Amino acid sequence: MSSPDLKNGEISLVINTVGSQASHTDSASIRREALQRGVSYFTTMRGARAAVTAIEALQKKSLTIRTLQEHHSR
Repeated sequence: MSSPDLKNGEISLVINTVGSQASHTDSASIRREALQRGVSYFTTMRGARAAVTAIEALQKKSLTIRTLQEHHSR
């Protein structure tokens, strides 16, 4: 069995943190591929965790979406 493939549409979310110079180089091509294919891409665990929390809330229908103006008028 092979690994999931971004190019074949088998991946819907990318979390790509970098540390070494080699990982920075790899990161550019991964980011480019994800952006070209419309795949959500995060560079920090904190950002990815926030996105997953929002996705879960949407699935539970417990998240209300408002504009900034609506939010600040309350």
